[in-house]
Amino acid sequence: VLSIFAFATTTSHETSTAFTVNCNGTAKNVHYSYGYPYDLEDICIPTPICSPNKTDNFCLLAGAKSSAEFYVFVGVIVFLYCIGALVLYIVFDDSYRKNNRLIVADFAISIVLALLWIISSSAWAAGVSDVKMYTDPADGGIYGSDSKVPDCRTAKDCTTNSLGNFASLNVSVIFGFLNFLVWVGNLWFLYKETPWFKVQAKPPTQPGIVSDTDPQRV
Repeated sequence: VLSIFAFATTTSHETSTAFTVNCNGTAKNVHYSYGYPYDLEDICIPTPICSPNKTDNFCLLAGAKSSAEFYVFVGVIVFLYCIGALVLYIVFDDSYRKNNRLIVADFAISIVLALLWIISSSAWAAGVSDVKMYTDPADGGIYGSDSKVPDCRTAKDCTTNSLGNFASLNVSVIFGFLNFLVWVGNLWFLYKETPWFKVQAKPPTQPGIVSDTDPQRV
């Protein structure tokens, strides 16, 4: 369930940014939309904005496609593994408990998945930060004296109307780290099923008590 929330809040997110350009006293609104997989470099604005004849394009400087796709991939893989493990635990419980190879494999795979969660969640947290920065006209290079958008080279030329709503992406990052914590806790219960734990937990063998009538007693 947690893995579903993690990748669903990422793939279902879509928002937009809007700003106004002052074209010699006439306001012109510009907006651009974006969503998963956040390949922002494909989002371009025809320029000059105030001119009817567009001679160039300004594309957003960077995106977060790789980290977003990796994060969703981990979520989907974990979801599928959970379904398979659930079938194994319920339908083939006796075979699972008697086969140490299955138990060790399950434990090892769970370690890998826990590591994937922390890696992908950290990468996606950085990706969300990049999406917020590069979709902001002020931080993303649309405004400024060195901007490739000639209509927005001074502060009075362009004003931001609305930034994107990133609540869903913030929640997706939280679910990623929550998944990591859950899988780390799950490792303890899986470890208790491994032969290594069972050997440690096995009570020591009590030495036999020799009776007085034992003929082999010295």
